[in-house]
Amino acid sequence: SGQHRREAGMKPRRVLVTGAGGFVGNALALGFARLDWEVIGLDRSFDAAWEDDGIRQVTAELADGVPSDLPGVDLVVHAAWTTTDAETLGVTAAAYVALNVRPLLAVLEYSARTRPAAFVFLSSSGVFGLSDGDEGLTDAHQPTGTSPYAVAKRAAELLVPVALEKDTAGHVMRLGYLFGPGEAARPSRLRVSQAAGWVSSAREGHPLAVRADDPRRDWTFIADLAAALERTVDGPAAAGPVHLGSPHVLSDSAFATLIASQLSVPNPVRASATGKVKPPMVPSDIPALRDFAWTSPDDGLRVLLAREVRA
Repeated sequence: SGQHRREAGMKPRRVLVTGAGGFVGNALALGFARLDWEVIGLDRSFDAAWEDDGIRQVTAELADGVPSDLPGVDLVVHAAWTTTDAETLGVTAAAYVALNVRPLLAVLEYSARTRPAAFVFLSSSGVFGLSDGDEGLTDAHQPTGTSPYAVAKRAAELLVPVALEKDTAGHVMRLGYLFGPGEAARPSRLRVSQAAGWVSSAREGHPLAVRADDPRRDWTFIADLAAALERTVDGPAAAGPVHLGSPHVLSDSAFATLIASQLSVPNPVRASATGKVKPPMVPSDIPALRDFAWTSPDDGLRVLLAREVRA
């Protein structure tokens, strides 16, 4: 850990986080900085200034290649991804796939040249189709998602381990439902999470609407991710994709009720349900995370709401 390295007088490890201007990448960059890593955050644009002046912010278009003046790093975390769907963007499915795969290829080429000890590709439970699991999506379930988003992520999951040099450990990590501070819509991610939508509604005095079928979802506090990744990359890469997330599963109504209770607004109301929701993602059982203390939704919401008030 960063504390142990400081106590031993060792220099900080260096990490490159792509997509660092967005919700996930920004949280990872800040999280690694708090763990005493030297952080380079790269994105085509940044929504706001860093909270941590020690993080190097690099603006670049990844599809054109990683800037040649970037130094080598110990770890690459590829979080850059356009999640807004192809139809909303007004592009073809092929163009959408290229929009995401070209930046990935550029980062893989950089990694082949600089040989980091580890490379993390952040995938998603969005690779799964609606019929892939009943009670929970485990890493034994084979994903069958067919949307351009799902297909691009699935292709990348296969590509990353093959494209890396043998001395770089390739970790493919699937993320589920995330919540936490700093979430905002941006062109690459127009839709915010359910949690952010409910918090916004509560702040505006509107009732929190939950689907009539009240699906269950896995909820991971985004500030936990950097520490979880640090533990994971210190060990060997798994043979396949790892489901990285908390074991905390709540129905929509239960999660929305937590928000309502903390903001003293009326309890949620039921709204119509459109389409089916996939079951929760089940975290993989890997040694590095067996005793990891994932933040509960209740505690995570307290942090999120307290930071919003300060902001």
